[in-house]
Amino acid sequence: MTPRRMLLASFVLAPFAAVAHEPRRGPNGGQKVDIGSNHAELVAEGNTLRLFLFDSADRPIPAVGVTAQAVILAGGRQATIALAPTGANVLAGTGDFLAARGMRAVVTLTLPGQRPAQARFTPMDQN
Repeated sequence: MTPRRMLLASFVLAPFAAVAHEPRRGPNGGQKVDIGSNHAELVAEGNTLRLFLFDSADRPIPAVGVTAQAVILAGGRQATIALAPTGANVLAGTGDFLAARGMRAVVTLTLPGQRPAQARFTPMDQN
């Protein structure tokens, strides 16, 4: 393919690539995004975070042996929350923050035998 055709193809396909990775609502009402080759849904309520894990086909991933950490920016403050397994495919943690519109979260997730992966969330904003 010539460079000119490659450039044209990138302009045509770029909008579709952006749509494929936009945040979306998950089955638990939280924001669901790509994290590594999987998906994660973050639900923020009060001072608690719950992170639901799914594979690329949206099947639940067992949380056993998974570690995660979230860095939260809310209300002009930063908090770091350790997330630990609390259910079949969910990790949870509490911290010094209050879930509100405009909050941001960066989650670092490590699945057993895999390299850490990161994702950014805006769990209280409408998608």
